[in-house]
Amino acid sequence: MNNTNCNTKISLTEITPSEWSQAELLQRAGGLVREALADSPTYVWQMHREDMLQTAALTFLELADAPAGYAYAAARTALKNYRWVHIRGLNGGWKSLACIEKGYSVLNFADTLPEDNNDDPQTAVDRLTTRAWERVPRPVEWTVLRRLAAPGLSQAATLREVLYILTGMSGNFYPEQLYRAALIITLLGREYTWEHVEERTGLSFEEVYEIYWGWRKRHLGPYLQLTPMHQEMIKLRGQMRITFFEELDPTFLNTAVRKMVIFPHGIYTITYKRRGRNAGKRAGQIEASLQKMRQVNGQKLLRAMHLGPVGEITKERLYEASFAVERKLAAVCA
Repeated sequence: MNNTNCNTKISLTEITPSEWSQAELLQRAGGLVREALADSPTYVWQMHREDMLQTAALTFLELADAPAGYAYAAARTALKNYRWVHIRGLNGGWKSLACIEKGYSVLNFADTLPEDNNDDPQTAVDRLTTRAWERVPRPVEWTVLRRLAAPGLSQAATLREVLYILTGMSGNFYPEQLYRAALIITLLGREYTWEHVEERTGLSFEEVYEIYWGWRKRHLGPYLQLTPMHQEMIKLRGQMRITFFEELDPTFLNTAVRKMVIFPHGIYTITYKRRGRNAGKRAGQIEASLQKMRQVNGQKLLRAMHLGPVGEITKERLYEASFAVERKLAAVCA
């Protein structure tokens, strides 16, 4: 009878992680990490130890009121999941793509910069979303930081900023290419999965992956190496080349300067052309057209709608012409 009471007393007073000091908690977490990395090479220790230590410590804190044995089992499971996802890369989605042959490489936009760059600039999208990427993802910590941080730009505003940067840095790219690249970079930068981006763009994983890394290397990488003044100049250049329909000023619309316009349903180019001498009464008059290009069966097809002479173009006419162009393209693709 006495033994029964004694056992009952022990079970009621079982130690929980909440009773550990910070030093003891980290020491116990470190022991689990050493256990999990016992058969790992040195470079894995150097690259993952701190993040695995945080993973184990966070698990203990989340289960602060649970029995110590249960917390230990959960922490070991968390570390096994970490190895499975971040070291071995045997899962689907964006996390598996963060794993490379000899370790882990997070999907940020600064890894294409030279290794001797001492400025360590933040990436374009990370500046816009007001959240710095860590060396290795920390979902729990990021959630806490997002709640504490001041609200950043919305996704639409982020897309706009990225689009200005790509447009300012690019050469003679088609509007659809610019917008598609900006959309992919923005979605992946805001933690959307690769599967979601594939569905949103209608492209295969290979196509999305190639566009994402290609534009990062050719445009975002060089942009990040510029001084802040030059970066602002690039963004201003992008704003001069591209505009959103809701912000389109009638005066600017009737200015004979080639421009790209983004509608809610697509992106188009406005071109201006002066009529020749054999055009009768309209000779010398500058007229505008709205056009869009689409690739069908490997061929690039251009469809356009006449907007009228400069000085008489309205936003209503421009809006109607955009749907007319879409109908022409749909007829070609049918």
